Amino acid sequence: MSVEILDGATIVNFLEDEEAFNVSVRDRFAHLDSNHDGQLSYEEMLKELQGLRVMETHFGVDVETDRDELVRVYDSLFVQFDHDLNGTVDLEEFKAETRQMMLAMANGMGFLPVQMVLEEDSFLKKAVEWESAKLLASYSSCMARS
Repeated sequence: MSVEILDGATIVNFLEDEEAFNVSVRDRFAHLDSNHDGQLSYEEMLKELQGLRVMETHFGVDVETDRDELVRVYDSLFVQFDHDLNGTVDLEEFKAETRQMMLAMANGMGFLPVQMVLEEDSFLKKAVEWESAKLLASYSSCMARS
């Protein structure tokens, strides 16, 4: 985990770079697809869903949650990804829903910077790394012309 500063623009700009976003999604999908069948089962998606940390926390400390409630939340999230309701999530469904979730986060954040603790392999972390690389490349280009 790392502490990063980001805002809604960081996320939106990452999503607008189709190549960067698609590579990140394909890599994450391949990582989750443990049986390499091109589909994510509920069991394969569960770790990703748990990583979304949708349950309430207080100052970063998890609050004990009813197990049945957690199952209902994760079932509901899985259905949100499984657009055709066939019991698995394919790459296109995963990409589309990941994009929607990231846009919702960006809209919720707005364009004022916030400090967040991010998991190393999260899509938000990828967005921050993408933005940092773009800024570094721009700065290097400016310095080379000087």
